[in-house]
Amino acid sequence: MSSRWVAVSAVVACLALAAPLAAFAAGTDTTAAKATTIAVIAGTPTEFHFTLSKRAAAKGAVTFKITNRGKLAHDFKIAGKTSNMIQPGKSTTLKVVLKAGKQKYECTVPGHAAAGMKGVLVVK
Repeated sequence: MSSRWVAVSAVVACLALAAPLAAFAAGTDTTAAKATTIAVIAGTPTEFHFTLSKRAAAKGAVTFKITNRGKLAHDFKIAGKTSNMIQPGKSTTLKVVLKAGKQKYECTVPGHAAAGMKGVLVVK
């Protein structure tokens, strides 16, 4: 009789240890679901230039926090989405879902991209 209780206790202990491992394997790891945030500075080092805090990002949800440090209004376009117009000294955010590949970005104010407000973000 006592060997039966030992066997039952061992099975219960194994199940108790297996439950957290099964939950982890099922995708409950929250690090994979975190969105990437990239800071974008418009108007530095020159008026018609963007400076991004990262040159590459993981595919998926990305939030761009755009700050205009220039003297003219600018916006930021990437992956078919465009931010609001950002007045000098102001900030805004743009949330997009990026696919893997090279994603072009630019300011859509006439003449600004031609003057240098454009670039490419590598998405892995």
